Amino acid sequence: MKSPQPQVSEAEHDLSAEEAHQKARHEELYRLERGAVAAYSPHDWQKFDAIRSPIEPYSASVLRLGDVRGKYVLDLGCGDGWFSVLLAKRGARVFGCDISEEAIVTARERARVNGVLEQCTFSACSAYELPCEDSSFDIAAGHAILHHLEDKARTAQSIYRVLKPGGIGVFREPFGNSLMLERMRLLVPVPSMSDDPGEWKMQFKYSDLAPFRALFDVEVEEWQLVSRLDRLFKSARAKEALWRFDVGLLKYNKWLRRYARAILVKLKKPVAQNATG
Repeated sequence: MKSPQPQVSEAEHDLSAEEAHQKARHEELYRLERGAVAAYSPHDWQKFDAIRSPIEPYSASVLRLGDVRGKYVLDLGCGDGWFSVLLAKRGARVFGCDISEEAIVTARERARVNGVLEQCTFSACSAYELPCEDSSFDIAAGHAILHHLEDKARTAQSIYRVLKPGGIGVFREPFGNSLMLERMRLLVPVPSMSDDPGEWKMQFKYSDLAPFRALFDVEVEEWQLVSRLDRLFKSARAKEALWRFDVGLLKYNKWLRRYARAILVKLKKPVAQNATG
């Protein structure tokens, strides 16, 4: 399958202080991880076909994308290409972008090792200045990227511009609507999953949705409440029990959702475009 070719601007984007900080931090992280690229097992991309009712946000985020075969997908903040490769294995054509050149080098290598380089294009660029034509993508996806982008209005406008009318976006984000609860997590005697101990201050919040609601039809799904504690358990069965308990707890107790650990932000670009497009 021929790799999609985005229209790339020749002018280099002038990085903001925010972007320069993120780039510097992640360049070093990806440089240290270089050499860890490996081939996926078929189970890694086929397992989602057997899931009907997801019990954790990662599986839910994949299933909410629908059938990606033949679709052109934007992997926003693709990092080392792990999700781009999974999307390609599930039949998508993928454009992965990240602020870090080191990440893009690794992403291309990961795609090559997994035999999907012809389905993928990668670019080191700003999420605010995507080097793609208007209405290019059927789907936009991202994992823990929106909360890194301080200018949510520009982020929403950038995604809106490159999505086709009727196109969808699904973003899985760490949710910190209750900063007090996030601070309490620091007292749990297990290592943080994040490479940045202070990242809890940047978690996605309900208030961040306003710029997206101005352009898109927006739905959210909150995930993980008591399963915040799953890092305390080594048993896979115990963790699964926590996740299943959470699904019912958050489904029937809406007032608890603001205290969840993760959120899926689901966007749909209206078919009837308006002046903001």
